[in-house]
Amino acid sequence: MSRGSCAIAKPARAPRLLACWLVVLATACSEAPQEPPPPAFTVTDSAGVRVVVNSGQQWGKGEGWQVTAEPVVTLGVRDYPVEQQFERLGGATRLSDGTIVVLEQRDMELEAFDASGALRWTAGGIGDGPGETRPYPDTRAVLTKLPGDTLQLQNGQDRVRFGPSGELLEHRKVDYARFRRWGRIFLQYCPFEVYFVRDEIVVCHGMQFEPPFPDSWAGRHTIMRTTWDLDRLDTLGVFLEASFFRAGPPGVAVRSPLAAQGMFRVATSPEPRLLYARNNAYRIEVWDIPAGTLAMVVERRVPRRVRSHEEADHLLQSGDLGTVRLMAIEMNIAIDLEAEADKAHSAAIDSVSIAEALFLDELGYMWVRRGPSPLDGEHVRVREVTGPDDTRRTIRAPSGLHDVFRPDGVYLGTVKLPPDLRITEIGPDYILGIVRDEMDVQYVWMYGLDRGGGGSG
Repeated sequence: MSRGSCAIAKPARAPRLLACWLVVLATACSEAPQEPPPPAFTVTDSAGVRVVVNSGQQWGKGEGWQVTAEPVVTLGVRDYPVEQQFERLGGATRLSDGTIVVLEQRDMELEAFDASGALRWTAGGIGDGPGETRPYPDTRAVLTKLPGDTLQLQNGQDRVRFGPSGELLEHRKVDYARFRRWGRIFLQYCPFEVYFVRDEIVVCHGMQFEPPFPDSWAGRHTIMRTTWDLDRLDTLGVFLEASFFRAGPPGVAVRSPLAAQGMFRVATSPEPRLLYARNNAYRIEVWDIPAGTLAMVVERRVPRRVRSHEEADHLLQSGDLGTVRLMAIEMNIAIDLEAEADKAHSAAIDSVSIAEALFLDELGYMWVRRGPSPLDGEHVRVREVTGPDDTRRTIRAPSGLHDVFRPDGVYLGTVKLPPDLRITEIGPDYILGIVRDEMDVQYVWMYGLDRGGGGSG
């Protein structure tokens, strides 16, 4: 090989070596260990209690459960037919054959309709005979469904059960004389609707007050359970229900809607459970009623928002403080309402509660209705309200957004429901609820629910 050929080869080797090194470096960079994404949830055990902390969701983009845009079944009319003129519905449930049963508190009667709206049968009624009960001014009758399509009417001290065709199965009354031996224990005056749960009875002690400040109190309930033989009474726990502050005439205390308070829900399906949450944290306790123990704690890490001045003012004026104002006018007592409102503001929590309602569906999934927030973007709705002083204010309206958690406490994602639907039951493939129109007429709407998107987990 000549010197000339060697001189030509040297400059050609340098680019090839440089390209090789670039390939090696690129390969090394591409194979560098990547930081794993943070887990969407963590699970720990705290003295036998499952604690699930959710920082993300399971459903990906485009996934999630779907709800039909319109009701697939509607019941209720303003004029005709008469049997669908609902006035005071105490619940609605759907049987396995598609029959929808409602409780009309006007006449304490169960009314069963098929999907077309035709009345199939009625049961119960007002009276003292078997299967009959009476309406009470301080008690709200409630309809629930038990396994096997057994229908249960809860009304005061009465528990009435009917079969899927309206046949009377049982009419039982609490032995109240024996019940009262425990002292100031209540059935129907507790902070939840359902207290006859399968064969359990969930009761509460009269509210106990703790004075953290001279002008405010924390009201707490001791929640307990017993069975129909009333042999023993077991305590579940002591729970904050509401905060109060001194206002108006001497000795008057009113509930503060801005301060710390609790939220309760007793579920009969799929197992008897007590759900409890407070408005100052997205933390839900799931209590096993038959066992009398805390079974699980579910948390979700999500930003919170500050309450607007308009919202706070509306809550105060439309709540107990507005009643105190009217009381003072009737009693000709001078009250500094701004000073009273300042007391409520001084004990207010620093942000708005995210959870507004709790619900457990028939498959054990927990639904949490979220409060409206700017974080929800286009889902935020507003409504105009008129205060006691006839001033108009704009406040956030219910959003209809529901966070859904698996039975093991893992957060799946969000489902959008009609914002004004009061849910009475969520089944495997339907959502049943009650709505009111502008004339306060009640209707029963059922929507279809597709749990396929994203998987049920």
